[in-house]
Amino acid sequence: MDTLLRQWTMLKHIPRLPRKITAVELQTILEDRGFPTTLRTVQRDLEKLGPSFQFDSDGCKPAGWAFSRESSHFQLPGMDGPSALVFQMVRLHLKPLLPETCTEYLRPYFRQADNVLTEMEIPFFSQWSHKVAVVSRGLSLQPPAIDSDVLSCVYQALLYGQQLDIMYRRRGEDAASGRRVHPLGLVMVDQNHYLVCTLWDYQDIKQVALHRISSASLRDESVRPPEGFDLQKYIAGGAFGYPVGEGKLNLKALFDPDVAVQFDESCLTPDQTLVEQEDGRVLLEAQVLDTAQLRWWLQGFGARVEVIAPESLREEFRQLSRQLGERYQSRGSSHP
Repeated sequence: MDTLLRQWTMLKHIPRLPRKITAVELQTILEDRGFPTTLRTVQRDLEKLGPSFQFDSDGCKPAGWAFSRESSHFQLPGMDGPSALVFQMVRLHLKPLLPETCTEYLRPYFRQADNVLTEMEIPFFSQWSHKVAVVSRGLSLQPPAIDSDVLSCVYQALLYGQQLDIMYRRRGEDAASGRRVHPLGLVMVDQNHYLVCTLWDYQDIKQVALHRISSASLRDESVRPPEGFDLQKYIAGGAFGYPVGEGKLNLKALFDPDVAVQFDESCLTPDQTLVEQEDGRVLLEAQVLDTAQLRWWLQGFGARVEVIAPESLREEFRQLSRQLGERYQSRGSSHP
C-alpha cells in the first residue's frame, strides 16, 4: 500500500509540457510528504510507469519528466453522461472567449467527454452538442495569440506568488523591452487577457496585455503586493472600464420603450429607477462609474437614447452628434 501511495503522489506532481520536473525534485517532494525513498527508486518508478501513464523524459541530463500536451494525466474515474455534458458546456462557453493556448489544457478531457457521449446508448446525451449554443450579441473579435510558454509561466507565477521577468512590447512599438513584474491577478476582458501587476519596486497598479509578452521567466523572489490590494475591489472600482473621472455619475437617460424593456429584466445597477414619460419613452436613472465604457455603451443605442444628465455628459453627446452630422454631410454619395 505504501508503494502505491508513493507512486500515486509522484504521478500527481508530474506536470504537463512545457513544464517539467526532475527525479531529484520528485524525491524531495515525496520525502516532504512522508515517503522516504531513494533517487534510484524514483527513477525506476518513472521508467516503469511512463509508458502506461503516457509521460516521458526529455532526454536531457538531468532528465525532465512531463506529460505530453495531449495527455489528460489520468482518465477521470467513472465519467458518466452528466459529467461529460458539463465538459461540453465548458467547451462551448470557453471557446469564444479563450485563446487556443488556454483551451488546449482541457482538450484531453473534452475528447474523453466526446467519447463517453458517443458510446452512450441514450440518444439525448450523444446529441447534446447539437442542442445547445452560446451566442454573443456583440461583434466578437478573434482572440489574439498568446505564447503558450508565457501563459504557463504567468499561471505558475500567480500560483506560487513569484516575480517574473518579461519582454513586453507596448502598443504601437516594434521592439520589446524588459520589465520585472509582481503579478497580482489575471483578468479576461472580452477576448483579451491582462496581467494586473506592479513593475519593479513601484506601487502603482498596471495592466499588461498577455499577447504583447514575447517571453517570460520566473524569478526566485516573492511578489510584494501593494498593501491592502484586492483584485475584486480593483475591478469593481472601474479599472477595466477606463475611468474618465473620479467617482460615480448620476446618469439620467431617456430610452425608447422597446429598448428600455430590457432594463426591467437585466438591471443596469441595483439602485436604478425606470419612469415612463408622457411621450412613451422611459427615463432611466442610476449611479454609474464615470468611464469610457459607459460612453461606448450609450453610443451603441444611437438615436434611441437621449442623455439628460449630468449636463457635462449631455454636452459630450451633443458635440458627438454634431461631429457625426458634419462627417456624414461632408461625404457625398460619390465616395465609395
